[in-house]
Amino acid sequence: MECPHCGSKKVTFGVFDRIELIQDKKVSKSPASRPPYIYQIPLQFIPGVGGKTIDKLLDNFETEMNILHKLSEDDIEAVVGKKIAHNIISAKEGKMEIHSGGGGVYGKVKAK
Repeated sequence: MECPHCGSKKVTFGVFDRIELIQDKKVSKSPASRPPYIYQIPLQFIPGVGGKTIDKLLDNFETEMNILHKLSEDDIEAVVGKKIAHNIISAKEGKMEIHSGGGGVYGKVKAK
């Protein structure tokens, strides 16, 4: 296989690419009764959210799941301010750009 961008024969495959190469058959679709998959970005990967901010949020709201799934933007804003609250809600609603990683490189999350 060669790189579609530069033509190099030295290509490092990520996990997804490797699975695609070695699978025996096409994967069937999920049953209709299965709930939808919820993509979530961990707090530590959301732009502007560092260790101290996470500690402050956890002191007020107990768990990351509460923060990511149950709270309103106003609740979060009261603790960490408007910009960070907006970023958390944007991540929750899937409005962040996710640049996938691969080949030993982590992906990145950026505000749109």
